[in-house]
Amino acid sequence: MELIKNQLRSIEAIDREFTVRNKVLVGTHHKTGTVWFRSIFREICNRLGLEFVHCRQKLPAPTRKWDVFQHSHSAFDISKLGDFKGLHVVRDPRDQIISATFYHQKSDERWLHVPRADFGGLTYQDKINSFSSFDDQMLFEMEESAYHSIMSMKNFDYSDNRFVTAKFETLITDHRLEEFERIFEFLGFRGIAIGWCLVSAYRNSLFSSPRKSAHVRSGKPKQWPEYFKAVHRKRFEELFGNAIQTIGYEEEWDLIG
Repeated sequence: MELIKNQLRSIEAIDREFTVRNKVLVGTHHKTGTVWFRSIFREICNRLGLEFVHCRQKLPAPTRKWDVFQHSHSAFDISKLGDFKGLHVVRDPRDQIISATFYHQKSDERWLHVPRADFGGLTYQDKINSFSSFDDQMLFEMEESAYHSIMSMKNFDYSDNRFVTAKFETLITDHRLEEFERIFEFLGFRGIAIGWCLVSAYRNSLFSSPRKSAHVRSGKPKQWPEYFKAVHRKRFEELFGNAIQTIGYEEEWDLIG
């Protein structure tokens, strides 16, 4: 019996050698592809026999065995996560505001339907839909849910070289999977595992999947110039300061009228 156990441990070690040696973290933010990447990495883990854990709340570390840990707000407690490589996905915060404004008008996510005292008993969805213009809905979103998402992107530790930061806009148009391959190699996937990772990325990609997702209205990059006006720029800069540059985007404010 002990011999069999030792042989099984040897097989597991070989498998590990040709999959991924280190732990893997996947950090997203609201409306930066959280559901998309959960689908990709869950399929990868199922295929490679790895343990996948996803957390959308403020739990900074898994409470059970894991190989790949995804956090919807990139709120990791690094001190508890051991030896890892990580992916951090960002998006132009102005596009994030547009996406969230549309999404929160209709989504059935539970938190959007909880009555809130600070809204006079209205739910978040009731409140955003109470504004008569999309301009005002954007301002509300900017000051509420999107505020926390953008600040979490801005305050992420971009100097931590254990993470690779990838832009949502690049990945959503990565038809040749070149950026995905770079990411998987950085994360420590090895050998034939890289191929399976790329298969999962393609199968779940927003440009190849025929499935309609309630979480994705449009992945089109740079939507914000169509919606942003001077009043939105002014409020954005008051709230977020240099967030655009910190997160890694060009301001390009001259694109708005």
